[in-house]
Amino acid sequence: MPIYKISDLNILIKPIFPQTAKRLLPYLSEDSSYDFEISVSEEEICEYLNNSEEPCLDFMAEGTLILTQLCNRVLECYDGFFFHSSSLMMDGCAYVFTAVSGTGKSTHTALWRRLFGDRVTMINDDKPIIRKKDGRFYVYGTPWMGKADIGNNTKAPIKAVYILRRGAENSAVRVKTGEVFRQIFEATVIPTDRANMARLLELLDELFSAVPLFLLTCNTDIEAAQVAYDAAENTI
Repeated sequence: MPIYKISDLNILIKPIFPQTAKRLLPYLSEDSSYDFEISVSEEEICEYLNNSEEPCLDFMAEGTLILTQLCNRVLECYDGFFFHSSSLMMDGCAYVFTAVSGTGKSTHTALWRRLFGDRVTMINDDKPIIRKKDGRFYVYGTPWMGKADIGNNTKAPIKAVYILRRGAENSAVRVKTGEVFRQIFEATVIPTDRANMARLLELLDELFSAVPLFLLTCNTDIEAAQVAYDAAENTI
């Protein structure tokens, strides 16, 4: 009975494919009890493959369905939500960078690793979960880490969130949620029912009331990482 600890929750998952089991392995828990169960059937995988607009392997479909169930359950019951981003930890704090795919999130966090070296640990390069726990917001690694598989089974309290866009010059300007709401919403999974939508909006409001939000315009020079870091450090 494999139990995995993801986002500080013990979850019973019985993967069908060995590739899925291998991906989940770093999150395997020794606990015997669990908070909830995720179950994906072969029929659900076949349906997903038949409806997929792009080519997809069966084990990849299984992973996507597991992640979808996880994100739905975390939002419904555990004050958390999926947030498409590249997230890192430095000096015990998390820095979260979101943007549309192809903008350069991974490129930017690689600059942090170049500039700050071993002080930086990648949490997740693509699909972390943000969760409110004990009055603080944390970003958690998940087994789903993007094409490069960069991440770790770890968590850290969030110090700053950045909406990233390309530009010739580097700047980080603090913004209000309403100014970049579309970009924030595009980074989440939009709930289909009103109760979960209200829950998500409440969590986003609480997060950005507690954590500074920046519009980060940056190029690929290493200075961009310093500019982003300094913005968070200088926030009162």
